[in-house]
Amino acid sequence: MLEQLQRLQAHFGVLKNRLEQLSSENASLLKEKDNSDEQHHAQITHKNSIITQKQDEIERLNDVVKNLEDQLKTLNTDATTLADRYGRLEKSCTDLKNRFQEILAERNELRVSKENMLNQQRHANQEIQDLKTERERLVQKNEHAKNKVEAIIQRLSILGTEQDHHAQEIAQLAHPTDANEEV
Repeated sequence: MLEQLQRLQAHFGVLKNRLEQLSSENASLLKEKDNSDEQHHAQITHKNSIITQKQDEIERLNDVVKNLEDQLKTLNTDATTLADRYGRLEKSCTDLKNRFQEILAERNELRVSKENMLNQQRHANQEIQDLKTERERLVQKNEHAKNKVEAIIQRLSILGTEQDHHAQEIAQLAHPTDANEEV
């Protein structure tokens, strides 16, 4: 039994050593655990502060995104308005271009009409000039004929007066009493 007791004492010694080792290990592990807990707590605190910063940054970025979305809506509205205006301007431009072409066509027609009228006016002026020349010629011819007729009438009147004078002398000789009454 003594042997067993010695063995047991040896086991107890070993167990006691082992218990002391385990106690010192446990104490060092507890210290490590405390250090680790402190580090972990410090990391958690640090991570929480980073998370808070990130959440603040997320909120700020959400505000920026909201502002940008509002700007995008405004820009889309403006783009739609500008597209409508551009469409109207393009249509107006096409209408103006068509109207301009119509005006050019009318102008060309008016030029042709003007040229025709100028030609007609030149022909009319030429005809008027020809008619004036013809009139002057006819007036001169008429004057010449009138002068001839007057000359003929004058000659006839001279002849007629001489014949009338002779006829009166004959009548006086034939009827002397009638002539005295007239006087």
